[in-house]
Amino acid sequence: MKRILAFFLLFSSLTIFAQVPYNKDELRKKSRALSSEIANLNKNLNSTKTGSKKSLLYIKNLEKKINAQNELVRVTTRERKVLEDEIYLSQLEINKLRRELGELKREYKDVLVNAYKNKSLQNKVLFVLSSKSFTEAYRRIKYLEKYSGFQGKKAEEIEEKQAAIVATVNQRKAAIADKEKILAKQQVLRENLQLQKQEQSKILEEYQNNAEEIAAQIREKQKENQQLESQIQRIIEEEIRIAREKEEAERKRREEEARRERERLAKIEAERQAKLAAERRAREEAEAKRREEANARGEEVAAITPEPAPEPEPVPEPEPSPEKGYASTSESATLGASFAASKGRLPWPVARGEVVGRFGRQPHTVLKNIYENHAGVLIGTSKGSAARTVYGGTVQAIMTISGGNKAVMVSHGDHFTVYNNLSSVFVNKGDKVSAKQEIGRVYTDSDGNTILDFQVWRGTTKQDPAGWVLGM
Repeated sequence: MKRILAFFLLFSSLTIFAQVPYNKDELRKKSRALSSEIANLNKNLNSTKTGSKKSLLYIKNLEKKINAQNELVRVTTRERKVLEDEIYLSQLEINKLRRELGELKREYKDVLVNAYKNKSLQNKVLFVLSSKSFTEAYRRIKYLEKYSGFQGKKAEEIEEKQAAIVATVNQRKAAIADKEKILAKQQVLRENLQLQKQEQSKILEEYQNNAEEIAAQIREKQKENQQLESQIQRIIEEEIRIAREKEEAERKRREEEARRERERLAKIEAERQAKLAAERRAREEAEAKRREEANARGEEVAAITPEPAPEPEPVPEPEPSPEKGYASTSESATLGASFAASKGRLPWPVARGEVVGRFGRQPHTVLKNIYENHAGVLIGTSKGSAARTVYGGTVQAIMTISGGNKAVMVSHGDHFTVYNNLSSVFVNKGDKVSAKQEIGRVYTDSDGNTILDFQVWRGTTKQDPAGWVLGM
């Protein structure tokens, strides 16, 4: 029973040992990916770092870096545990191989002793000749051949065991070296993590100390955004009003054209009927005159049946033109349908960036008890980045907001996109623009925030841009 239990434990440990390299490779791959992410975050932190460090992008990237470092510490801890298991299992394997090597050496020793005792050719010949039958002699010859091969096989097994022991020892040494590197890496990670957490605490404390000032700034910003939203709604409503006026004027024009056409056709018909009546009277007068002349001569006149007047040709009614609504004009229908069909697949309005503020009522990034209302999404990007259109359309308006910054509205039929917080604009009102065309430079404030306020409108209704832009 003890032997069975020992065999089971040894088999289990060997099974785990065979799985260790796979787990270790996966952990190393994840560790490299996290290290690369931390390096990129360091670049972003350096690009958004300012004297006060109040940049929302800096705070967001710092939080991401802390989370990535925490995950990397967890991964390296698992990696260290895998290496410890590998060291332990490799030691078990070394012990097992050494026991097997000792057993092989003992067996080989017995083989060599027996071979030495029976090394005489005469003994082997006598061993074969002493057989009682030819079959037994044949079996004894085969036995001697196998016995000779057995000696060589035992020697090969001893060499293989010795090589396996050397390889396992080297593997154990490599695992120990890797563990020492992991321990050193963990130490550095923990020290850096501690520094990052201290920095984060300082920034949060600075925000808390200036909470009232920041809240006042947020209220002022909300007021500016409300003014911009009102301006956007007025522009859209004016666009709808103009479109409806054009539609009404077009309807009246079509009705007037139809009325004139009916009058023209009626006049033509009246002239035709008058002509027919004159022809009929002329025939009747000629017939009456002929009768009178015949009566004077005393001749009998056959009544001439007048030819029936031709039936008037039906006057075709003018075909009514199809009515055109604001959302169904040929251009609007094409743009609207194409824009709507692209929902969820539109490109981002910046080449590189990340969402730092979601649509609707959202808590402040740092001060969680303060809420902000966003008409769109706030996208953080690098300094000097350009805003670009997400779909082709027409520049409907260029608006100046408080502080001198600008916003561009692009019409896509019955949908509109707004690109707010631009320091400069590259287009003019009425310009035709294509998808991914740069239309302005995103503004960078004194805290190093380069944030684009991107909005999507359907008529006068705000839409969540995350449902329209791919991967947002």
